[in-house]
Amino acid sequence: MTKRKTQPPAEKKGLLSVLPLGSVGQDILRIVADSLQGILRIPVDLLEAEPLPPHTFMEARNQYNAMAIIRFLSENHSHNSFKTLGITGKDLCNPILTYVFGEAYMNGPSAVMSYHRLHQGQTEDPVSREQFLDRVVKVALHEIGHTFNLPHCHTGRCVMRASNNLKELDDKLNYLCDYCELFLFESLKKALDVHRNA
Repeated sequence: MTKRKTQPPAEKKGLLSVLPLGSVGQDILRIVADSLQGILRIPVDLLEAEPLPPHTFMEARNQYNAMAIIRFLSENHSHNSFKTLGITGKDLCNPILTYVFGEAYMNGPSAVMSYHRLHQGQTEDPVSREQFLDRVVKVALHEIGHTFNLPHCHTGRCVMRASNNLKELDDKLNYLCDYCELFLFESLKKALDVHRNA
């Protein structure tokens, strides 16, 4: 993990930033930043927390619109790094699905994830801290994978498989299959070339 920033830099500094949206535990931030840095082998910046934008709250559903948050991040944080992952403890949805663990646009600059539902076991009992943090890492890696243009995978237990519920999330591993890893590192190489020449 690298140093925290207190002000937006004048130009892009890193390739990937993690942004807490609201109050997020340091253990969650640390494991996400460290895991992404270790798996992707690129520096990860941890930004200062800021509140969720009020306009993204959907009062009728008592949830936050993940797609609206992504747009907000893209418009307001693309100067921080090439890719930004927002993390929140609030429940997320999109106009189609009743809830989402995370959301990202393919090849977009931003993604968002929520750990709101990740504490819960498949039988509604709370899971261990270890299992909770394992889920957090899987969702973070999955959504960042989409920002590097990785589609949903249908191979084995690859982290890029779609997961619409906790059982499907638990069935996945927290790493990429060989095909997705190859695809990701090709995308990373291109992104680094673009980033260096920006």
